[in-house]
Amino acid sequence: MTNLKNQILIALNKHLVIPVYVLAILGLFGWLRGCSASSESQKARKEVTALSTEIDSLEKVISKLPTLEQIRTEVEIEGFKISKRTLYDQNAIVRTTLRPDDRMNEYDQEIEKLRNK
Repeated sequence: MTNLKNQILIALNKHLVIPVYVLAILGLFGWLRGCSASSESQKARKEVTALSTEIDSLEKVISKLPTLEQIRTEVEIEGFKISKRTLYDQNAIVRTTLRPDDRMNEYDQEIEKLRNK
């Protein structure tokens, strides 16, 4: 009986050792792949965090930019300022029914209207 048990154990050892080793190696490979995936997901999380921070900062910069209406108003104001300077510089040459000082005052009023929008 003991001899039969020993023979069965020897047969089991011969036939089960290789599958156990194979399963252990496959389990080790699976575990290593899981570690690799988790480290890659951590890298991806860090990149996402960095990108979202960059997007937030860009949104703040964009929100501080002037609107199209503000730019148009500034261009119009600068146009009146240029006209005023030109009129002032050519005051001796310009001969119109409207006095240059009155026209410069009109430009000043236009500038004030645009600034108060």
